[in-house]
Amino acid sequence: MVIDEAFGRGSDESAQYGLRLFSQLNLQLLIVTPLQKIHIIEPFVSSVGFVHNEEGKASKLRNLSIEEYRTEKARMSG
Repeated sequence: MVIDEAFGRGSDESAQYGLRLFSQLNLQLLIVTPLQKIHIIEPFVSSVGFVHNEEGKASKLRNLSIEEYRTEKARMSG
């Protein structure tokens, strides 16, 4: 199932409810979300694909396991 920015406008609680339901249904998800909403999906995913376009010329994709993402996030904030 593909979810494209479905959690951008709703509450964190409603997004978490939906993600728990999808998990119970054993659905494989591809979730596209702005970085500021990643905290909502983080407990429900095993990997993160981070797309970045720093200079507006060519997008770059970084694939990280959720553990690698958490390690990098902690390093950047601490």
